[in-house]
Amino acid sequence: MHKILILGSILAAASACASGPPKETLPERTPVAPGRKPLADEIVAFFNGEPLTWQVVAEKTLELNLKESVDQYVRWRLVDDRRASMGIAHGPEELKRRAAAYLEQAKRSMGAERYQQQLAREGVTEADKLAQLERSPFLAQILTLDKIVRFAELREDRMEIDRAYFAEEADAKRFLEACKAKNFDDAAAELIPERKPQKGRLPRESFSKTQPPADPVLDPWIVDELWALPDGGLTGVEASRSNLHYVIRRRVFRKGRDVVYSSVKDEVLEGILKDPPAQTDYGRWMERELGRSKVEYADGAARREKRGP
Repeated sequence: MHKILILGSILAAASACASGPPKETLPERTPVAPGRKPLADEIVAFFNGEPLTWQVVAEKTLELNLKESVDQYVRWRLVDDRRASMGIAHGPEELKRRAAAYLEQAKRSMGAERYQQQLAREGVTEADKLAQLERSPFLAQILTLDKIVRFAELREDRMEIDRAYFAEEADAKRFLEACKAKNFDDAAAELIPERKPQKGRLPRESFSKTQPPADPVLDPWIVDELWALPDGGLTGVEASRSNLHYVIRRRVFRKGRDVVYSSVKDEVLEGILKDPPAQTDYGRWMERELGRSKVEYADGAARREKRGP
């Protein structure tokens, strides 16, 4: 149950943050023993001094949130089955390097000042936090997801793009002309130095043809145009159903590779450390796997779903 709850929280956060880049936070200090099955009569908490056992809490959780608990279990099961089939295991050096990459990612996202403030609130140094993180079940589960997601991407045909967006078509046309006169990066630096509702440049996106970005939407006709372009090619000004106008550069197309995980695991790890997956990457993988799965709820869960809370 402990592993399911931790992983469920990670995946729930992935879904919740699908609309934008993740805002990193440092994980809590509370350790959870990985892989240990609690005993039914094990005390997990106290309520007004009354001991609460694992079985009492688990049974009431299922009673109150049956469908939600099943859904959470299914998400955990998808990851755990894939972990087992790929033979994923983490060595101490891998965990240490991933912990360092996580903290660096958090520092960039939070900003150096806020990052140091959080360390100070916890009363730890960065070295302390690194040691805590690399031993945590949280990091081991993040790295499992990293490996699953990046290996799946390696086996798919994928495209990497840069996308600029504009509320006004005239602004998009001016940007396209600047791209032709200079290049995409220089034009973006000059015309859209920061993201605003009226115009901006999205973070670099990587996707398969069957799973294009959904927020903001990348329309099917634009995806088809991108697939027909050469690497480095630009689209025209494309009107989207999201009421935006896009100019997009196709950076690179990567052909999927028919390989097994054991033969590319070092390559997968290095890719993770260089560019860790975002929460949106976890969410897209989970959404696809759920779409391929069949879950049939028992009558109790089905009735509760129809009735609502």
